Amino acid sequence: MRKIIYIGQGCQQSVYYNTRTREALVADKSALLNTEGARKTNKAIIPLILLFALFGGGVGLAIFSFTSPFRLNERMIPIILLAIFLVFVGSIYMLEKALYKNVRSTVLANEEQFKAAVNGNLFWEGFSDKKATLGKIFFFSFVILVLLFCLGIVSLFGIPGMLIPYYNHEWFDLSLLFSPVAGVLPAVVVIALFQNNPIRWLLAVRKYEQRKVIFREEKN
Repeated sequence: MRKIIYIGQGCQQSVYYNTRTREALVADKSALLNTEGARKTNKAIIPLILLFALFGGGVGLAIFSFTSPFRLNERMIPIILLAIFLVFVGSIYMLEKALYKNVRSTVLANEEQFKAAVNGNLFWEGFSDKKATLGKIFFFSFVILVLLFCLGIVSLFGIPGMLIPYYNHEWFDLSLLFSPVAGVLPAVVVIALFQNNPIRWLLAVRKYEQRKVIFREEKN
């Protein structure tokens, strides 16, 4: 697990939390998220992922056009797997750059910046009670377990089943162009675990509510 986690955007900067030192940190925000507040930040994440899904679909379309315009065959399988991989890696890479591009240039943040990042986060605005309760933490632990279960199902049955038409040399179907979207679920799992983990985010906010987060004012 990473030491520094992303909290949101406050006062036009990206705000982070160091889970080891309990320090609130701030850095210049990435140009990929040139918006104010985490509400717009989170809304920008989905289009980034869909962009790579469409790119993967475009790669598949080009291969279908040049290799076999009517029937599928085994030669297309490596290309489809590559397209799925590109969607997976591309989604993670783009989000990493968006959230953590300047994380090595952080300085201590003040309480106003941290509070603005928390309150402006779309994830936080989804709750009527603004408290990082154990109930919320347990709930998102369950959600992540469900995601891991779904990932196992997709890996064991979904993707192999998706390749059957190629081995059977079936006729081409336009729905197959969306095969690379299978890379989105693994990307979501990695994001939820390592890039934007809701459990660790809630634990950081819980520390803030307990007045255990260290701000710039306390260091001066």
